[in-house]
Amino acid sequence: MCTCLQFWALVFNCAAVICNRQCPLHRDPRSTPEGFDIMTSVGHYCDGLMTLSNLSIWLRYNSGAVVGCSGHIVRHGVTYTGDRIVWTWFIHDSLHNFMGTPQSSYATYMDVD
Repeated sequence: MCTCLQFWALVFNCAAVICNRQCPLHRDPRSTPEGFDIMTSVGHYCDGLMTLSNLSIWLRYNSGAVVGCSGHIVRHGVTYTGDRIVWTWFIHDSLHNFMGTPQSSYATYMDVD
């Protein structure tokens, strides 16, 4: 596994493919709070709506949409009508802990003169 991680080009260490599932409001407790989950949705469907309830945000989430948020912190859910596939990329610290690699941290901004 250590050899594979040297060539791993993504910061994400997990992926999920979800087909035709209405997604009730939830959080992802195994994802890192510091990392953003990236959700990409495709298919033949309409009326796609993503709710980020604790931010009071509702997004049109039709085919081709990409959303990034901290799934650990932000309660999110999706409703739609039709056929849909979602690719979700995220980070689980359990793999970092197992391999002894550094965990991610929050992005920071440094002003350089």
